[in-house]
Order: sequence, then structure tokens, then C-alpha cells
Amino acid sequence: MTKIKSENVKSAWKYICQLRSQVENSRASLVLGAGISIDLKLPTWNELLDKIKSKIAQRVPEALAVNDPPGKAALILFEMFCSYRKEEIAQLPGYENAFLVDKKILSDWRGMIHDALYSNTAEGNRRSLIDGHPYFRELVEFAKKSEITVNYNFDDFIEFGLSQDDLNPSRNERPYQTIWSHHSQFTKNKCVIYHPNGFLPFDSKKFQSESLVFSDGSFADQLLDGMSGNFSTLLHVLTKKTCILVGHSLTDSTLLHLLRKASNISPGNYNYLIHYTPTGCAQLNKNAIFEANFNNYNLITLFFDSLDIREFLHAVTMPEVEFLELSDILGLNTKYTYYLVGSIGIGKSTALSQFGSLTTLDEWFDERPAVMALSPEDISTGNTITVDSWTNSQFGKKNNYLSRKKVGVFLVDRSPLDPLSFVVNVAERDRARSMIENGIRPGLSQRKVEQGEILHMLGEPKEIWSRLITKRKEYSWPLEKIEDLQSRSKRLYAALNPKIIYATQRKELDVIRDIAKVIFSSTYEPADLDARLSEIANGQ
Repeated sequence: MTKIKSENVKSAWKYICQLRSQVENSRASLVLGAGISIDLKLPTWNELLDKIKSKIAQRVPEALAVNDPPGKAALILFEMFCSYRKEEIAQLPGYENAFLVDKKILSDWRGMIHDALYSNTAEGNRRSLIDGHPYFRELVEFAKKSEITVNYNFDDFIEFGLSQDDLNPSRNERPYQTIWSHHSQFTKNKCVIYHPNGFLPFDSKKFQSESLVFSDGSFADQLLDGMSGNFSTLLHVLTKKTCILVGHSLTDSTLLHLLRKASNISPGNYNYLIHYTPTGCAQLNKNAIFEANFNNYNLITLFFDSLDIREFLHAVTMPEVEFLELSDILGLNTKYTYYLVGSIGIGKSTALSQFGSLTTLDEWFDERPAVMALSPEDISTGNTITVDSWTNSQFGKKNNYLSRKKVGVFLVDRSPLDPLSFVVNVAERDRARSMIENGIRPGLSQRKVEQGEILHMLGEPKEIWSRLITKRKEYSWPLEKIEDLQSRSKRLYAALNPKIIYATQRKELDVIRDIAKVIFSSTYEPADLDARLSEIANGQ
């Protein structure tokens, strides 16, 4: 049994459970930055530029004086390289036109970057480098389970790791597909490694990208491409998957643009940023950093050192039996349930649809009877009995589903208490008994209502009524009925310490973010809905 020592990782257990569900559904991805390369002895961007600068200075001594910011420095160094290399190439046979000369210059420039990138790497020490990396094996294990891994680095260490006999998931063939163009099609039965900034494999004879994003000019071009829609692959990953960003400092303007765009496209989809925080570093204002990243980029920031990262990734990818046993030993919860409740027309279904990265349960498992669109007062007695019976079975199905699940974060439209707010000509006590005896635990069943936090959506009745007009329900649900329904709902849930979400006179994005703040907080305070339902059934 693997031990988890880090308190930081234990406090992130809810996030681990959510990621495990996403991994199981092939909806989780890694987004790797330069920070992961430091322990592989690859140069940082500044170190890479210094190596190139020293090489160019052998022909253009002024190169040593270039001290501009990295992106601009790369542009200047490239122009210095062109100034002498163009003359040399023009003397070579076969390069009689400017087009061929330019192609050769770009190839040689790429070769210079390659030599600088792998200057500390030899064929014989690549395996020892990945073995010495504090969490490389865990990255590879995650990549095996991911449909696509985004690697902003040029190098091929991830590909090299996947090809090792003890790490190769296929055991007998190349287990990965490397791409660098958003036009490329994915091979479904292989790990896809996407290099949006370009690709330079250690073996320079292998297939590689013709261009690299290495200077201010290429970063600007990339940003313009993103604005014109040419980053569909990255946007798909950031909006439809749950990503873990590792090794990023959030200084890449293109990545920030994409994160911001993704947060507007999918306001309920949140990704994880590992903010590398070595042990003993100066105190950070973690709350401010967390809030800034959460509110602007839909990022959940985890302040981890290398050991934390290793344990976190391992907890996400370990077998479920082992994970459940470990969680039990640590006394940590593995299932987090949130009930979204409130009046008809308040926006529960709309909110639920935004949280595709969670396991969501719609209001009904089966097709709803048409008569249920009416207000309870407008339904005949015979139909009321039928509707109540059908409703009981639906909540029973939802509760049975939740009880079978062991790991994950669940967002549920309505709880078994909700039907009690719709009762007409029936005692609330009798309706609660009916729900228990015919829905939650029929016959000899001992099953209970699954515990969970209550997210109570409230709003201004007139605005709720205006929303119902577009659904042609305004006559079945006049203003006074909406007011009464909301009052009943508030009374039902008042004792369960609900989290109040104001859902009217606000932008939809702000409502979604308020819900997300509760779900993705580090705390979890489930309410005992079974006890509350039983109290009502007993007339208390």
C-alpha cells in the first residue's frame, strides 16, 4: 500500500476524486510546461538563449551584449545568425535561389536550438534522467490514461518514457502519436502527445516540426492564430477535458488567452494548475493567487512541491481498490454529492448543463409525463397519484445510482425532499412517507437518502415568472404560486444549512461561478437528508 504523507495532497482529496472520474471516462489531460524539464537537466529558456548566444558570438561578438527579454532576444539573435549564415549558404552548391537559402537557414537555426536543448543529454543517460526525476513516472502513468497530453516543450522525453519496456502500455509497438498541428487526426488506440510550440526529438533524424514558437514574433503569430480559431485542439482540451497544468508559470500570453477564452466558452469547466512551491520558500499570498486564477481563468490552484506532485498524480492514477483502501486508512471521503434545489424556472437544469466535468444527474432518469408540466393544483386526483408514484420511482433510481458509486463528485438536480414543496391536498407528512416507502427504501430495503451539500438557488419571483413565459408555463405557474413554491422550499431546507445561490438579476456566468466556488472549495459539509425526510414523515 502506497503511503500518502503530504498534508497538501490529503487536503486536495476532493479534487483527486473528481480527476479519477474524469480519467476513467477518458476526459482528463496533462498540459506540460517548461518547469517539468528542469529535473531532466534541460536548459531553461534563459539558459537556452545563453547557449545560442555563445555559439553565435563566435561569429558575431556583439551577440554577447544582447540582454533583451527572452522573446525579443531570440528575434535579435536569429537576425544575427541570418546575417552570416546566409552568405555561407549562398556559396554552397544547389542553393542558387533565395527560397532554398531561407529554408536552409531555418533548418540550421532549428539545429542550433536542438544542440543547445540537448547539450546536457546523451543517449546513455536518458533513462537515468527520467529515473531521477521526482515525478516523471507519474506523469507517464497519467499520459497513458489520457486521450491527449499537451506538451509546450520541444523535447521528446515523454515519448521516450512511454517507449521504455517497463512503462510502455502496449508492450510491443510504439505506444504514442506525436503531433504539432491542430489539423492532425488522433490515433485512438495510442497516447497522443501534442506539441503546440513545435517538436525537436533527441534523434535529429526523426520526423520533427518545421517551425518552432521561440520568439516574440512567433508567439505573436501563434496568438493571432488562436484569435482566428486555429487553436481548436487546445480549446477542445481546455473546455471539454479536465486538465492538470504542470510546470507552468502562467507568463505565456497565448496560454492565458486560451484559458480566458475557455472560461467564457465553458464557464462550468475548471482545470487544475500546480503552482510549484518548494519547501521553505517565502510565504505566498495563496488565497489571492487562488482567487485570481479561479475567477479569471477557471483554474483551481494547488500549491505543491515535487513530493506533493508525485503523490497527487499517483493518487489520481492508482487502481480503484487500492485507492479506496488508502482513503479508508487515511479517513478521507471519496464521494462528494451536491444537490441543486430551488423553484421551477430558477435555472437548475441550465446550471447543471455547464458542469460536464462532474458526474451530473438530471432531474429525471426517464421521460417525464406531459401532465407534470402543469401546476399541482391543475392535475386531477387520479393523475396526481400516478405522478407521485412515478416521481418516487425516479428519486429511488437516482438514489440507488448514487449509493452504488464509490468515487467522484456528483451534482444532482433536485433532492428527494423537493416533491414535498409541490404537495396539494395531501399532508406533507404523508408525502414524505410515500417517498420513503415507495422510492428510497421500498419493501425491506434499508437504503438511506445519500448525504450531500444543498445548493439552494433562490431568486426574484417576477423574474422567475418571466422565464416561464418563454417555456409557455406562465399560466400554470402564476406569480403567487412561484412565491409560495419558493417559500415552501426555503422552509424544507432551512435546517440543512444550505448554500444560497442567488440566481436572478445576475449574469449566468456569475451564478455558475458561485456554484463552482462551493463545489470546488476544499471543504465539504454534507447534510443528513434522510434524517430530515424521516422527521417530516414522523410529523416533526
